[in-house]
Amino acid sequence: MATTTTTVPRRLPFNLRLPDSVNALGERDFRVVWIGQAISMTGTWMQMIAQGLLVLTLWNSAFALGALNFANAVPALVVMLFGGVLADRADKRRILLITQGIMCALAVAVGLLVVADAVQYWMLILATVLLGVAFGYDMPAYQAFLPELVPPEKIGQVVALNSSTFHGTRMVGPAMAGTIIGAFGLAAAYFLNAASFIAVIFSLLIVRRRHVERAEGPAMSAIDGLKEGVRHARGRANLRVFLTLTAITTTFIFPIIAVLTPFYVKNVLHDGPGVLGVLWAGSGVGAVLGAIALIVWNNEHRVARLWLAALVAPAGLIAMAITREAAVAVVAQAFVSFAFSSQLGLIQTMIQESTPQQFRGRVMSLHGITFNGTMPFAALAASGLAVAFGLPFVMILGAGMYLLATVSVLAFAGGGIVHVVADARREFDVIAADAAPSYGGH
Repeated sequence: MATTTTTVPRRLPFNLRLPDSVNALGERDFRVVWIGQAISMTGTWMQMIAQGLLVLTLWNSAFALGALNFANAVPALVVMLFGGVLADRADKRRILLITQGIMCALAVAVGLLVVADAVQYWMLILATVLLGVAFGYDMPAYQAFLPELVPPEKIGQVVALNSSTFHGTRMVGPAMAGTIIGAFGLAAAYFLNAASFIAVIFSLLIVRRRHVERAEGPAMSAIDGLKEGVRHARGRANLRVFLTLTAITTTFIFPIIAVLTPFYVKNVLHDGPGVLGVLWAGSGVGAVLGAIALIVWNNEHRVARLWLAALVAPAGLIAMAITREAAVAVVAQAFVSFAFSSQLGLIQTMIQESTPQQFRGRVMSLHGITFNGTMPFAALAASGLAVAFGLPFVMILGAGMYLLATVSVLAFAGGGIVHVVADARREFDVIAADAAPSYGGH
């Protein structure tokens, strides 16, 4: 028999009372990785603020921001499917240690270039391409790794808590970036982001592992493993609907509020770094509220919450396009962020819950491709249209296209969203029943 290394969920060594909605934090290994990721994501958002300002310093154009996002996403897309195959066949922890180390080194390199006043736009493009390759392997491994740290019934909590970390740090990171960049310059944000990776690396090093037997058999090639994963996804109508909804959001909503926000602040609101930081923080507040909704109502009102997000997101985007008041823009973006955070988090929860462990890396790579696949092209197109017609026009157009596409999918795809959600729940029940003996002693 062959063996592979995986993790053993480990509980707190003492009886800590936790609310049922967050008792996944009682699993020691998940908790330490979650804390490490929270620290690292704070640094990542700080670097994103610095990067946006640095790009506009080198080339004051919405197209420059779109092109940089394109350079990051395309390499990630090229390797992500194979990253999912690798995540299903290799030690996910080891993959993450390597990718996190590469991301740390890239942050240090750009920071040094900024300090030396030697940074040029093409250098940022090159660093972003390398970052995209690392992310292509990191994302499916990380998304498949977290559910292994908890029993199946807590996977929804894992997704919700991870979402709250991702979006909650959007409040802290940008606010810190505004202060730190103002006091110490752009390079400081890059160096602090590099330092934040140490927390993730340390958490991965202390996660306990065990050996699990695997059945012997002929090794499957990467291509065959990829084909097997695609066949699995193609045979699940509910998964196809979830991936389509994700792609719609990341095509029409996310590029505008994630990639073009620095351009929006500078050229629509006619303001500077302070307002940019507040806008990002306000967006983080909305996103955290969306993540809290995942935690509090994890198994409730799923259909209604998907419909609510489909209506709130375009309304908020249109309000941002119309207003020229920073305070109104902050509130409107918070509503948009609440909508996409709650919707995408809920979709990811249902994907993770309903996917067997042996396919999770490949399915999450497909999810990553739908999340990132259309965004670089959409961001590039949106930035080009913003130059030609103005960003407010692009925001209104994106809101209208998003509303039309999302309502069509929710109403008709896969027999309607009520049927799709129920089908995903049935798949989860089967997976949970099969996995129950493995966690019977916890």
